[in-house]
Amino acid sequence: MKEGTIIPPTRTWVYPAALLSLWAAWAAWMAVDGAWGLYLTRWPMALTMVFGSFVAGSTPAGGGAVAYPVFTKLLAIPTADAALFGLMIQAVGMNMAALFILTRGIRINVRVIGWTLLGAVPAVMAGLAFVELPQNVPRLAFSSLLLVFAVTLYRSHWKRRHRPESSVVAWTRRDGVRFALVGGVGGLAASQLGSGADMLCFMLMTLGYGLDERIAVPTSVVTMGAVSAVGFLFRLILPQPIGVVWEYWAVAAPVVALGAPVGAWVASKVKGGAILVFVFVLVTVEVVTTAILVPIDLPRAIMLVVVFLASAVWFRRLRLLRSRHLSEGA
Repeated sequence: MKEGTIIPPTRTWVYPAALLSLWAAWAAWMAVDGAWGLYLTRWPMALTMVFGSFVAGSTPAGGGAVAYPVFTKLLAIPTADAALFGLMIQAVGMNMAALFILTRGIRINVRVIGWTLLGAVPAVMAGLAFVELPQNVPRLAFSSLLLVFAVTLYRSHWKRRHRPESSVVAWTRRDGVRFALVGGVGGLAASQLGSGADMLCFMLMTLGYGLDERIAVPTSVVTMGAVSAVGFLFRLILPQPIGVVWEYWAVAAPVVALGAPVGAWVASKVKGGAILVFVFVLVTVEVVTTAILVPIDLPRAIMLVVVFLASAVWFRRLRLLRSRHLSEGA
């Protein structure tokens, strides 16, 4: 696999055509099923994803960074349903954003995507089939992941000590294995939280390899779109019913099909700092509300300590990796 864009920025008609086709198919399905009345009770899901889809397309946080806390805290939706909704809705929004990115010639790292998916695809399927976290643990794990992610953004954007790279310097198979392993952890996280592969991949790209955020963000969006699609399709063949999550998905799908690509377009036009400030506010609200609303007993407190210690080790290893690549590329 080589780095760079996949499709030259000449087929700009592809995304509008896909959007209109999706909207037409969705409207026909809603009419045949008599489902327009869902908006009377499910409109909060569509409204949530107006903001969530923008975040999905413009940042490496994924639409789940908005949907998951809003669904579990404000709308009192079970964590399993919120995570499943995240995968289902990102399968639409982030893949439409990926289509927009690819047909507009926005730069991505194809090699990173390929190796990350090598680990993430089997992991998200295994997580959906075999892993079920205890109640409230997913909320704490999600908040911890977002907090670690925020620290990564701060370090990569405002504490950067080196000029960002346009590609991964001196790539070897060992680098591919690193992204596959990170993809595996991210795929498991995505199966339980709706997000994860995009955030962890972004951390490795920016902190470990110094990749420019203007390349790392769309790369993470394309990656998470693929992981979400696989997770959604795999979930369809499992015996457990999807149930009411179908209703949430039905009212929000046409929203994210437009909102996520708009986010990707805005991210390609504005300075990274503006988007990142918005993400920091989002993370702050999520972490504070979790600390207030979720009871933390001894086992969960131990889990948080383990997460933070593991994060400290993770950051140190990424800094060492970045230093080694700088010396190899000098």
